[in-house]
Amino acid sequence: MNLENYHEVLNKRERLYKSYISFALIFWGIGNFLLKDKARLNDSALGFINGLTLGIEIICVFWVFRIRKALKDDKILRRLYIDEHDERKKFIKLKSGSNLIGKIALGIFMISILASYFDMVVFYTLVITGIFLIILSLLLKLYWIKKI
Repeated sequence: MNLENYHEVLNKRERLYKSYISFALIFWGIGNFLLKDKARLNDSALGFINGLTLGIEIICVFWVFRIRKALKDDKILRRLYIDEHDERKKFIKLKSGSNLIGKIALGIFMISILASYFDMVVFYTLVITGIFLIILSLLLKLYWIKKI
């Protein structure tokens, strides 16, 4: 167990999450203050965009605090390392495809934001598809947790 290398990995992740937070804030600010009057968005599309941005920021802030806490305490750092490198969890993620499904769902949500500028039916269809993918990923993960 090489905790010094893992310490550097966590520092890089912390910087990455901070950049996600700043980009999300910038895009949220541009969308809500500069483009709000110029864009012809439905209220539900604007609410979804704000909710998605807020969700990304909350998740990233949670991970930044968790990483900072782990970097200060060696016990928490060791526990996070063991938890991240657990073979059973890796196998469950592999079998359920949660990494790939999550990335596909995020891509669908981003495309739905772009589609909201053109057609609201496509926007709603993509949002429902993304939500379905997330539910499917959770169900597959629960299935493989029970089976293994």
